[in-house]
Amino acid sequence: MKNILVVGFILWLGAYQAQDLFFTQYDKCLMVLNPSAAGSFDGFERFTMQHKNQWVGAGTSFASTMGSAELTMGKNKFNNRSHLGAGMHFLRDVGGDARFGTSAFGGTLSGHLVTSPKTKISAGIQLSYTNRSGDFSKLQWYSQWNGNIFDPSNPVNDPSQVPKYSYIDASAGVSFALINKGNGVGNGKMNALNIGFFAQHLNRPKLRYNDITLDRLYMKTGVHAETEIALDNLYSIELKTLQLLQGRHYLGRYGLFLKIKMAQTAQITRLKNDVFVSCGLYGSSTGTISPAFLVDLGGLQFGFNYDLELARISRAYRSSLEFTLSYAFTKNSLFNKRKIG
Repeated sequence: MKNILVVGFILWLGAYQAQDLFFTQYDKCLMVLNPSAAGSFDGFERFTMQHKNQWVGAGTSFASTMGSAELTMGKNKFNNRSHLGAGMHFLRDVGGDARFGTSAFGGTLSGHLVTSPKTKISAGIQLSYTNRSGDFSKLQWYSQWNGNIFDPSNPVNDPSQVPKYSYIDASAGVSFALINKGNGVGNGKMNALNIGFFAQHLNRPKLRYNDITLDRLYMKTGVHAETEIALDNLYSIELKTLQLLQGRHYLGRYGLFLKIKMAQTAQITRLKNDVFVSCGLYGSSTGTISPAFLVDLGGLQFGFNYDLELARISRAYRSSLEFTLSYAFTKNSLFNKRKIG
């Protein structure tokens, strides 16, 4: 009985901490973390879906879903002119017997200043509306234990629960990008670096879990860096890291990937995009190892990773599954039929 209660508490705690849901493939939903990333991609518009089935085999369901849409304004055919970016996103994170979860809808605005043929500085802001809810009627309370079984007819001698509340959230971020492409037709080498800093929950929204408790969400700060180092025209190494700090809680995420180019961008006409596959590992400071695979068909991307827990939390669950699907309009704008090449 004691073990069951401990495991149940761990699962509930995970649902509580999921207020800031986190995807292993953080770099595929970077706009949600760092608003300056909105509109920073190859193409004019992009649509992304991401889903994570957490804690497989834990005896209960925990799922996180994200969807986003991004567009650009003022971008030219070779992405070498300053422009604006905008985006919308929704998040849904729910799990546990109480179905306690978070639903959020937000909007992002960013600006991208091209400072040289190889460098760019970006800044962005984000506002979102967040709703949290749960069905506490499905929970069992200690006061309902009659000595033999849990009796739902017994009164709940706990503070009156408030399973639904909402708040407005604010975030901001900046980033710097360096892209060094090979010179000459047929030279597909590219070295790239992207570094960003962001802060979430700038207004420290109020949290209310029952009638007598009131708390505020800690501001979260983070820094991320992604780099691509070309080995030759076909192969490159990708390194990624994300560092998060919220209150006393720290989380580090790391990635190492081999990128294999199957087809190369037509550098003059841009009528053909890079086609590549990427495979490697994500890791985290909490003791998670995540083999991952990504395929890009020239605008259409599909990614998959499998999280394997190695730390103490593995006593409650061992693994999670995550999928990413995105499509970018790389040659023609969906709205104005602007052409990249």
